[in-house]
Amino acid sequence: MASTLTEKIYYKIGEVAEVAGVKTSVLRFWESEFSFLKPVKSNSGQRLYSKNEVDLVMQVKRLLYEEKFTIEGVKKRITSKGKLVKTEDLLENGASLECSEVLKTVRDELKVLRDLL
Repeated sequence: MASTLTEKIYYKIGEVAEVAGVKTSVLRFWESEFSFLKPVKSNSGQRLYSKNEVDLVMQVKRLLYEEKFTIEGVKKRITSKGKLVKTEDLLENGASLECSEVLKTVRDELKVLRDLL
C-alpha cells in the first residue's frame, strides 16, 4: 500500500502518487477537477506538492474510495480553499434539501407498503 513521506517543503508528483496509492494520471485528473489542488510547477514543469496539498490528496482519496463520494460530493465536502466542510454544515447549506427529498420519498413509499400489509 502507501508509504510515508519524509519531511520536505515540496514533493514530486511521483512521490505523492506512491504515498497515496494512486497513479500520477489520477492526480493530474484530480487537479483538473478540484480547484484546491494546484501544485506549483518547477522551472522544468515538474509538479511540486506542498505538505498541505498531500494531505488534501489523501482526503480526496479517502472520500472517493472509502466513503464512496462522487466528484461532485467531494467538491461540496472540501472548499475551494482546501477546508473540509463538516457534515453538519453541509446539511445547513442546501445539501440537506436533496437528502431530505429522497428521505421523504422513501418514507412515503414505506407508508404505502405498511398500509398494504
